[in-house]
Amino acid sequence: MKKLFTLLASFSEKRPWLVVISCGLLTLFLFAGMGLLKTEFSQEGMMPSKYESVKALKTLQNEFGGLSYENILIEGDDVTGSRIAGKIIGLTPEALVEGGVKEGDVLKVETYLDGLKMMSESQGMPVPSGFVLGAAIQQYLATPYAQAQILGKSLTEDRKATLVKLQLNPKMSENEQIELANSLDKYFKGRFANSGERVYISGMASMQRDAQEMMARQTSILFLVALIYIMLILYVTFRRVSDVFLLLFVIIIGIFWLLGLMGWVGITYTTMSVAIMPLMLGINIAYVIHILSRYYEEREAGGDIFYSSTTAVKTVGVAVFLTAITTVFGFSSFTITDIPPMRDFGIVCMIGIVFSFILSITLLPAVIVLRDRRKSEEKLGKHLEKMRTRRRDSRYGAMVDRGLVRASMTAYHHHWIVAVCVVVLIGLAVFSMFNLQTGADVRGMMGSDLPSVKASEEIAKYFGAQEFDVILVKGDPLDPKNLEALMELEESIPADKRNQPDKKGYFSAEGIVSIANIIADSNGGSLPRSREEVGAILGELSKQMDLSSMVSKDGDYTMVMVKSETPETQNDTNTKSQILKDAADRMESETQLQGSATGFSVLIADLMGTLIPNQLKTSGLALVLCLLVLIVVFKSLSYGLVTLIVVVCGMCAEIVFLFALGWALDMMTVTVASLVIGAGVDFGIHVTHRFREQHLENGLPLEDSVKTTVLHVGRALVAGGLTTAGVFGILGISSMEAMRHFGWTTAAGLLAALVGAIFVLPSLLVIISRMTEKLKAGKAGKSVEEPAPRT
Repeated sequence: MKKLFTLLASFSEKRPWLVVISCGLLTLFLFAGMGLLKTEFSQEGMMPSKYESVKALKTLQNEFGGLSYENILIEGDDVTGSRIAGKIIGLTPEALVEGGVKEGDVLKVETYLDGLKMMSESQGMPVPSGFVLGAAIQQYLATPYAQAQILGKSLTEDRKATLVKLQLNPKMSENEQIELANSLDKYFKGRFANSGERVYISGMASMQRDAQEMMARQTSILFLVALIYIMLILYVTFRRVSDVFLLLFVIIIGIFWLLGLMGWVGITYTTMSVAIMPLMLGINIAYVIHILSRYYEEREAGGDIFYSSTTAVKTVGVAVFLTAITTVFGFSSFTITDIPPMRDFGIVCMIGIVFSFILSITLLPAVIVLRDRRKSEEKLGKHLEKMRTRRRDSRYGAMVDRGLVRASMTAYHHHWIVAVCVVVLIGLAVFSMFNLQTGADVRGMMGSDLPSVKASEEIAKYFGAQEFDVILVKGDPLDPKNLEALMELEESIPADKRNQPDKKGYFSAEGIVSIANIIADSNGGSLPRSREEVGAILGELSKQMDLSSMVSKDGDYTMVMVKSETPETQNDTNTKSQILKDAADRMESETQLQGSATGFSVLIADLMGTLIPNQLKTSGLALVLCLLVLIVVFKSLSYGLVTLIVVVCGMCAEIVFLFALGWALDMMTVTVASLVIGAGVDFGIHVTHRFREQHLENGLPLEDSVKTTVLHVGRALVAGGLTTAGVFGILGISSMEAMRHFGWTTAAGLLAALVGAIFVLPSLLVIISRMTEKLKAGKAGKSVEEPAPRT
């Protein structure tokens, strides 16, 4: 392997301009792909396509146009007055197109005046307008149909607010949804708000737009703060401005490559992707720091520019390669999950690590050579002398070294106590794991300050939450027996004991709608007894409402729509979902109808049901892969297992941290364990590698081996660990609650892994070394006498 790195280093040093130009051309090509990045923030986008709830949603989209809606709340002194109603009654998909909305984006417009328009058209009368409209509306609102289907549902009793629903094309791309949101905002606020009414818009398109804008802001802010933090760390480390910008240049090029490749190959930018740039900064900074530090070490020893850069790559490059490989293996565990955004996140991080490693052993030495060969030897010599003096006289370094030595000696003398503490930590983590809450509400991940979220809250004040769960029913809706089955289904949902019918439950009878209760409301409260009666009633209803919202065109499907309040806890969501699924299964077992539950609550419950199993699968695979690498690196099963304790400490601390603070395991925090494994295992590799070198190769006593190991690698580990944990801690300033939890939890896990490397790992290395030596001595029939520590 060293020969390969020597070849790469030699090429970069001899032909630096060729390396720089090649990287520049590749950067331009990949950078162009950033414009092709697609975003996805919907709940459906998180779901595996094999789930029954997702299959039902696809059928729902094909038969009924789906559940993608934009809701427009209009407030005024009297929304049934001729002035405001005149604007509402003219709302159609065609009118929206004339107002600047792209044709085909809005499939249907639903207002409280639809029935009035259809009644007028069925009677061959013109749609009322002008001063006649107000009187016609009052007459219409007095009808049984309006009393049952309009008041309280799309029009408030006091006539001061109304809800307009736009059914959106579910096949729109993210960019098309954003364009639609802007067009609707301009259209409705221009049509109503300019004349004194108040307009609030919320729904799929507006949330997509707000989420993308928020993501752009969050990414920029977090990236900038992380950049400043790392610049400070780099300057304190090297005290050379050009070094700071040189290392950042290499890392940022890698990030551009990564984002550009995502655009070219079509990997979607999701909520989880916000963490990619800070993540790449935090992990990859260690690669370039190690190589640049070794370069200066060789220069201080008297090597010239070319020799020093080549030596840095062929020596440290091998170690960086091993840490990069283990990190890649940590992220590769995400590929086995069936959650698409999590799988893509793992793939993207793996690619990012590879890009950063390649650039650190090619572009970095090439740019170093180009920079330093232009510097005068006198000027460069002064800088090297300053570095020597600072390293020798550093009070901070001396303080850190003393603290590390004390910690290592404590671990050495009390290694069994440390081991017992680790066992206790593992026990706490197991308990915490099975008592963690889960949650995956995309809107909760976006934050409550977005305009569309605030609009949704305003709409809920008048008409309740506008999210719907659906039971999709396949069967003949004209059969009276099937209508009876639908009514029984509707009644069974709020009556379910799990719904707490004696209290305000998850579901209410008023919030459930199907073609069955619409027919019953139009027939004096009872269902017809024959197909002919059903057909006659539907014929009359078709003059007042669009039946295609409830019955498919071919009559094969109908749906039961269940208004779904946002649950407070994941247990509530699971209960709601199970009530709907059980009701559908019961109907299916008792009739010829087929039922499938889908919608907001069901999708979340299905997703959450996989989070902890996915956590266990991905973490377990990451541990196994890292263990295999460690066994190969150290050529020892025992030393490989012991080194793994570093990431075990990090993982356990992460789980206990989540449980202690009452934070949920969500789409972001579920990735932390694998992140800690990928990044934290590097700490253990450095400690075990140096310990084996001191004890097995150099023959130092155990106590001296522990002490010298910590002195040689401890300061670098502390600097690298604090830098990486600090970058993740910066995510804690995010306005997104999920991102804050992710940042702090990852930082806690990495800090615990760092403590494990400095404090716990030396203890276990002492235990395993003594056990190994006793075993060897026992086989040889000798007693073990440990050499006295050197003074």
